[in-house]
Amino acid sequence: MTSGNNTQNSQDPGEGQVSERLGRLMALASATFLGFNTALARLAYDGGSNPGTVVFVRIVVTTAVVALLIGLTRRRFFLSRSAILPVFGVAFSVVLQGAAYLSSVAYIPVGLAVLLFYTYPLMVAAASSIVDKQKIERGRLIAFLVAFCGIGLAVGPSFNVLDWRGIALALLGGFGVMSIFMCTGAALKHAKPVSISFYSNLFAIPMITVVMMALDGYQAPTTTTGMAGLLGVCIFYALAILIQYVAIHTIGKTLTALLSNVEPLVSIAAGALLLGEVLSGIQYMGGLTVVSALVVSDWMARRSAV
Repeated sequence: MTSGNNTQNSQDPGEGQVSERLGRLMALASATFLGFNTALARLAYDGGSNPGTVVFVRIVVTTAVVALLIGLTRRRFFLSRSAILPVFGVAFSVVLQGAAYLSSVAYIPVGLAVLLFYTYPLMVAAASSIVDKQKIERGRLIAFLVAFCGIGLAVGPSFNVLDWRGIALALLGGFGVMSIFMCTGAALKHAKPVSISFYSNLFAIPMITVVMMALDGYQAPTTTTGMAGLLGVCIFYALAILIQYVAIHTIGKTLTALLSNVEPLVSIAAGALLLGEVLSGIQYMGGLTVVSALVVSDWMARRSAV
């Protein structure tokens, strides 16, 4: 019996390393799929679709995929009354984030939209400091200030020729993510993550329907490339959400968030690859500064949490 236990214990470290490698791979894959969303959405717009339609279809597909996940894992479709209000807040935030961020690339290059959108970790830190009274360490504060400087480098050279609507929408999308974080934190006190994901997307369907109809209505792409972009957005986003759950379950949310910092780099690369968008040298330098600062900030948060 003792020998068997020793064998089992001796195998655990190796199995743990394999599991962690798989978790890291899943986190990177999720960030990669999410990173392609903005460029694929732009393809859908160029093919005759609009932001309301893209976000509507994406939310409907995600709801169906999460429902399938719940069914396959034989979990309950349960949501307590106390969870309804915060989950409703998550749903509203999902619509705000998706509609604003994916609309921004109709006015400004994908690369710049990504850099502006990725100010959301700064917004989350500020909101946590105000609402949850969480103290921001000096090192993280410096990292955030450096990130702002990087954003200035990225946007500054072409600010006069940029459409202010794209800038505002990208920042509003970041605000939406911050709101998702805050509302999800409240919802997790009353519901499990999968239930929150399903019901927040379900509640979001009528909301995005109203937004879509109030703008330009439902407009499916009229070209093959546009349809490929719309399908790509839906498939990549749904896969990203599912894989992200695997990553968080395997390596934890902190390391998953840290590895997710590759997402803006993927988005910029996707913009160049699929759309032929090229930023200036100083804008790429600004982008590298932003991503580096966010990586350092997340690393500091992870170290302090250990």
